[in-house]
Amino acid sequence: MQTVLGQRRFTHIQDDLTNKSIAQMSKLFKEVQELSMSLRMLPIKNSFQKMERIIRDCSKLLGKKVKLHLVGEETEVDKTVLEHIADPLVHIVRNAVDHGLEETEQRVEAGKDQTGNVEMMAFHEGNNLVIQITDDGKGIDPEVIKNKAIEKGIIQNASTMTDGEIIQLIFHPGFSTKDEVTDLSGRGVGMDVVKTNIENLGGEVKLASKLGEGSSLKIILPLTLAIIDGMVIRSGLQQFVLPLGQVFELIRLEYDDINNIPGVGQLFNIRGEVMPLFTINGKLGQKINSQNQSEIVIIIRGLRHAFGVSVDDVIGQQQIVIKKLGEDIRGLKGIMGSAIMGDGKPSFILDLYELFKDDLQSNKSYSKLLNANESAA
Repeated sequence: MQTVLGQRRFTHIQDDLTNKSIAQMSKLFKEVQELSMSLRMLPIKNSFQKMERIIRDCSKLLGKKVKLHLVGEETEVDKTVLEHIADPLVHIVRNAVDHGLEETEQRVEAGKDQTGNVEMMAFHEGNNLVIQITDDGKGIDPEVIKNKAIEKGIIQNASTMTDGEIIQLIFHPGFSTKDEVTDLSGRGVGMDVVKTNIENLGGEVKLASKLGEGSSLKIILPLTLAIIDGMVIRSGLQQFVLPLGQVFELIRLEYDDINNIPGVGQLFNIRGEVMPLFTINGKLGQKINSQNQSEIVIIIRGLRHAFGVSVDDVIGQQQIVIKKLGEDIRGLKGIMGSAIMGDGKPSFILDLYELFKDDLQSNKSYSKLLNANESAA
């Protein structure tokens, strides 16, 4: 309602008193919205403290001495997010104790304290919740991961892969370094489920490890699944919403700045960095306008690669109430929800990371280009 009234001020409504009243009502609406959102926010303390029992049970089962350190227990997050991250956190903590921490004798031989440490930290970073789980164990050995991946047929060879890329293979479906099934691991259902669950919440997972020193897994999630700050764009005759957190910057590209390379696609250069360019119209089956002399391009960062997406027009920014998708369209790639716009019409909320992920991964020329960018950086 607030959006509808705001859009009709000074256009469909010309009366000064009415427009002033609408402005006051908008302030009241915003206060009520902030109050209702604050009621949804709960401290992550309960979820963190449940991990103490998980640590205690795992350490007893494996015969390891483990101490859990909790930081940022009072960090608040939407209760719907809390409900969805409970199972991924349990799996990550179990992995930290089972796979990450060494046996007591190995820790002593390595000059470490007999008691292994697992730290869970939560904090806000912009409009995101960040949960970081760190252990001071043996770290992830890229050679072990590589050999296991080749044995399972996940990769043919790893001659062109960096250690960081090899470590990310633990997120591959069915990957496990355990040869025998135990009460904690080896079932073939592992970190791929964690990654999928986090991405379904609109988040991402980052893994870092140093051999002999330990590993750190970082989960980045939106603070709420109810309302987001969105950017409204136009593709063809339809409007779509992009989560503002995915938008790094907007630029206008002249057609002379875009290079069409056969077998690769469209590339452009921004401040010395070469990026692939995709067209949202083509992806969504809309008509591509070839009459324009320039294109509006949205730069997307946050994953391992950066890329640009051209759109017909950027209409503006506004807060969007996320609506669940119906059963017939739920699960469509790149669509994370829907919203009712100010004109009363529905629009899809797009996840550009997911929408163009296959395009980035399937094109080998893109992959070489992006890896070259990473090496240069």
